[in-house]
Amino acid sequence: MRESEYKGPEARLGITWAEPEPGKLRWNQPVGEQMLDPEGRFATGSLALLVDSGLGSVNHRRRPAGMWTVSTELRVDLLSTPRAGSTGLDVRTEHLGGDGRCLTTRGDVVDDDDTALAAALVKSMELEISWDPDEFDDEPPWPSRLAPGRLADVLCVTFAHSADGPGGTRAVEAVVAPEPELANPLGNLHGGVFAAVAELAGAAVFPHEREVSSSSLDVRYIRPIPLDGPVTVRAETVHEGRNWGIARVSSCDERGRVCAMASVTVYGQK
Repeated sequence: MRESEYKGPEARLGITWAEPEPGKLRWNQPVGEQMLDPEGRFATGSLALLVDSGLGSVNHRRRPAGMWTVSTELRVDLLSTPRAGSTGLDVRTEHLGGDGRCLTTRGDVVDDDDTALAAALVKSMELEISWDPDEFDDEPPWPSRLAPGRLADVLCVTFAHSADGPGGTRAVEAVVAPEPELANPLGNLHGGVFAAVAELAGAAVFPHEREVSSSSLDVRYIRPIPLDGPVTVRAETVHEGRNWGIARVSSCDERGRVCAMASVTVYGQK
């Protein structure tokens, strides 16, 4: 078998896959500092690429002949963080079906002792394409190319904080550098990267004195996010209560059109 040349964002997070039996993929992600936000807290967004790849691949393998799939919705609900001493996470999947337009798979992210850490769902839209999909489907398993640092470092993200959200509320802009290794096979920003950065920015909206635990990440992909320059992901406060908060996150193209949007829900008392 030829060696993989893939150097995408999954490999940067150490995410690998194998095919232990025909038609069944096993995805794995190591546990380490790449799962932490800049403040050293566990980041729910660190699971986004594993979910997008693991559940999205199930949808992709069930598409009609000659069609392609793109993720349109992704959701991650955090149940707990990896246990102390955990070495890696896997994904359990259950394909729910399709209606001729969209394919839907749900699943769980599980610790190395099979404890469920997060519940997830990915919807993928079927598209007609002008190229041979097999050109992209014969990629062999790639090696881990785990990059050093916390999640924002691995995803080449810098942050700017302000108080110019609605009504003067806090806002955060996360800027993703145009690093080719953060692209999907078509050259746009990988959907899992947007989801991860959206969660980082959404959680960062809330004061650091709050013991933030990002509980839910809900993403909608509207159009491709060009990676021909820095990508800005903006988060604004929607609700900030005593015990929980909600942030709205989006990224726009140069024409001001929304390319992707997300909602991030955090829990933790002030």
